[in-house]
Amino acid sequence: MGKASLALVAALAVLALPAAGWAEETGAAPEMSGLDLAIGKSLFKRPWVPAPASTRAADGLGPLFDARSCASCHPRDGRAPATVENGTAGRGFVLMIARPDGSGDPVYGRRFQIDAVPGIPAEGMIGISDTARPDGRMARKPHAEGLAYGPIDPASGVSLRVAPDLKGRGALARVPDAALIAIEQEQAKGKDGVSGRARRITRADGTTVLGRFGWKASQPDLARQSAEAFFLDLGLSNPYHPEPWGDCTPAQTACRDAPHGTANRTEGTADDALEIGRPLLDRVVAYVASLPAPAPEPLASKTRRPGAHLFAATGCAACHRPSLPTTDGAGARMFTDLLLHDMGPDLGDTMPEPGAGASEWRTAPLAGLSAALAEGTGLLHDGRARSIEEAVAWHGGEAATAARRFGALSDPDKAALVRYLSGL
Repeated sequence: MGKASLALVAALAVLALPAAGWAEETGAAPEMSGLDLAIGKSLFKRPWVPAPASTRAADGLGPLFDARSCASCHPRDGRAPATVENGTAGRGFVLMIARPDGSGDPVYGRRFQIDAVPGIPAEGMIGISDTARPDGRMARKPHAEGLAYGPIDPASGVSLRVAPDLKGRGALARVPDAALIAIEQEQAKGKDGVSGRARRITRADGTTVLGRFGWKASQPDLARQSAEAFFLDLGLSNPYHPEPWGDCTPAQTACRDAPHGTANRTEGTADDALEIGRPLLDRVVAYVASLPAPAPEPLASKTRRPGAHLFAATGCAACHRPSLPTTDGAGARMFTDLLLHDMGPDLGDTMPEPGAGASEWRTAPLAGLSAALAEGTGLLHDGRARSIEEAVAWHGGEAATAARRFGALSDPDKAALVRYLSGL
């Protein structure tokens, strides 16, 4: 079956099938068949188009957006290329905007979108200033340029982030909350200054859940993480974000009045007014959850063991935990503890959030690091670090002790540890 035929089958099947097994309370990925996963993959790669369009099953893009498909920021399900040309960020970066109370900018909303449907001005471009430091590190600061809707509110801060690797996120979804609380309690003893905390997110009904997805653990599950990406990155309404105009604010009247997608309506259900109805979201979430964790490079024991030993001895493994327990017993070998840590002012941005300070970041999974290095995507949340050594040098705050130990290693030991990490 050709790609076009598969896309047609996927579109028809999605419109015909109800959501199956959706775990609304937990946001867990529903159990689905191989066909459902194929449909989810097709939707993940689908280039969405503005409404109205002859390809009605794929319309509703924008009006403001950062990408036309999930795959454009997550090529091969991986980390975005994060290229910078002449001081302008390429596709795969996003510039978040928010005020300290968590609300978006009154004009630009929660995301500074670099693209728009015909007839609607894009908000501008993401400018990036890279400055070489005497110690060899490259400092990076983002700024909005070419502002099409006037100035940004002085109270709004910005945060530059790279679209992360998605492989292995299903395993992270299966880590029980109790495991995260246990790690939090263990780290509360403050060994080596490490004291991560699970991010508590208060839902609209007043209940609290633990965040684990996103650079600052702002989402508790893959469903909500995917829904926010559809809404902010592609401007597509969905069960968690029903506004058809996406991130357009009341100040952006032309954007709000522009046509919106309706082709994926399923009459008689709660999805009637959504561009990404629950059946579509279900299948994309199931596809993402099905992606296996990146496999580490098969190093010989005489190479792997010294590196793994140094990884633990320096204290890196205190936060980048090689494995977390999962409800299915398989374990999540992702090298993270899913907790927020204060990484020091050098890694801070200008956008603190309720529940996460400007310099607090969730421990980034190191699984998939080999692919990021091979593809030159840059490391850390904004892609500023060009090597493992540079990324470690940016670690401050709770990670300062581990970074100092890394810096004090002999050249052979440092090379052994870098070789180990480069194979993850």
